[in-house]
Amino acid sequence: MNHLPGKLVKLRKHYNYSQSYLADILGVDTLEYMGYENGSGMISYDQMKKLASLYHIDLVEVFRNSEDVTLYEVNKANTDEINIEYFTAEKTALDKIKDFYDQNKVASIIIAVLLVTIVVMFIILQNTARPFTPVKENINRLSVSETTVIYIDDYAAVNGSGSNANGELSNLTSSNAIKVCEGEGFSIILNEDGTVSYAGLIAKYAREVDDWHNIVDVAAGKSHILAVDSNGRVRCVGDNSGGACDVADTRNIKKVYASANGSIVMDNDGVLYSSGNFIGSGSIKSYTNIRDIASSENNLAILCDDHTVDVFTKNSQNYLEAESWSDIVDVACGDSFVAGLDRYGKVHIELDNDAIRSEVEKWSNIIAIDGASDYLIGFDGKKIYGVGNNSYGQFVKEELVKQKLDMVSDVEYTIDDKNVSVQFKGVSNASGYIVSMDVGIGVSRRIDKEEVVRFETENMTEGKNYTISIVSVGEGDYTDSDTFMLNFTYNKPEISYTFNPGEYGTEEEFINYLVSLGVDKSKIRSTPSSEDDICAGDEITVSNSNLDGKTLSKAELLDMEIEYTYCRIAENEEKQDLEN
Repeated sequence: MNHLPGKLVKLRKHYNYSQSYLADILGVDTLEYMGYENGSGMISYDQMKKLASLYHIDLVEVFRNSEDVTLYEVNKANTDEINIEYFTAEKTALDKIKDFYDQNKVASIIIAVLLVTIVVMFIILQNTARPFTPVKENINRLSVSETTVIYIDDYAAVNGSGSNANGELSNLTSSNAIKVCEGEGFSIILNEDGTVSYAGLIAKYAREVDDWHNIVDVAAGKSHILAVDSNGRVRCVGDNSGGACDVADTRNIKKVYASANGSIVMDNDGVLYSSGNFIGSGSIKSYTNIRDIASSENNLAILCDDHTVDVFTKNSQNYLEAESWSDIVDVACGDSFVAGLDRYGKVHIELDNDAIRSEVEKWSNIIAIDGASDYLIGFDGKKIYGVGNNSYGQFVKEELVKQKLDMVSDVEYTIDDKNVSVQFKGVSNASGYIVSMDVGIGVSRRIDKEEVVRFETENMTEGKNYTISIVSVGEGDYTDSDTFMLNFTYNKPEISYTFNPGEYGTEEEFINYLVSLGVDKSKIRSTPSSEDDICAGDEITVSNSNLDGKTLSKAELLDMEIEYTYCRIAENEEKQDLEN
């Protein structure tokens, strides 16, 4: 039995995540994610790695075929689930209210006034203190400025590298960070409890930020900070000489973005508003429900709702390749490049530098990217990778020493009436293999060495195409291989039976066996053996049949008239003669 769907449900409910939120994390639509939980869809190896990182559990726990899994303590103080118990009665609730009013008119008026007062107070409270529900996204775990890089590691700790001239990388404390932002000389951290931490911020701005609560999103420009609280109200502090904070009067906002000298906000209907100066500011208003924005002095990249990228540029440079990308989940810009991260952890970059493009193509399992004017950073949850100008030591400049494993070879499969059996030739230095196949329920199996892996055919459909996927798993100095894929059409094999003489047992066993194969009992005929053919024991056994030595398909067997002979049980005198 496949326990993965139940495990996914248990983890999601424990952490109080919605299915749509997890679908967005994995880069799929909600219906596809629901298929993972009900067992009708197949989750990929890379998606499992993302879930393991999100839930802070070892990848082995995800693959283990058991619903047992580590569940860390979470703060459920903000849950808004209320259980209401309904009842039935002979009279409806409306009938009872009417009877009470007829009998107690004065009391009814008093109760009505109290109810109206309670409703009014409830509405006021809802508008001033709505439940706070922050959103976790991997892409929020990385931010860069011209001189610094900060990121959130797998343990919710904030780390930084690069210049610390203004103290922007000092004392990066957080109570469970969920987003980081870098400005010029300052760092901003959004915590899971809705508070905002900072480093390098001047005192007058710091005092305002200290008063922010129930913040659900933040963004930072060159010298301003933008935030939105759980009531959809926008806050902005910093240099407003260019109008960067002029969006502070907007309402019902759910998401904020910032360019160096401008701001963009998105309301609950997906409509965008902007202020300040940045490339593409005039065109941004025509978009709705965008996923992300990245900007630089010369470029603006918009990640659209369909996971494609639109680019606006100051110098008329053509970014046609970027606009042809698909399945993008994060974008980054520099003055002369545009980059996109796809849902499979690969980074695409368009720029006029083949050496940098080649280096970026080596990156794998990346979960977030960000860029400054002249460099790009990728983050895999544990380590940052960088290309471009490294004057401030923002990243460790090194060629990747990890070597990608080869794909497996000589992959073969066989099909019988119960299983599809997969075998292959392994590769050197692999710590194991992930073998996957969608057989009605998505199944991925981790094995430590090359061996036959079997998938049940019970839920497979005759004539349907299926895919076998195998990944060589790397450790230490090796990274995972590319995925080997083998497509085939499932054709249920014809069942055949081989009948060996002398293996029939008793007459009753022989008949029951044939009937279990579907043979009509009326087609089975018996003939007694010769007088000399005496049974060895006290039960009648089958001596031989016209099936002896034949291999028959099921159709041939069901169409055949079957004849057999059976032995004779000896009389008492004959038994004595035999014994003597």
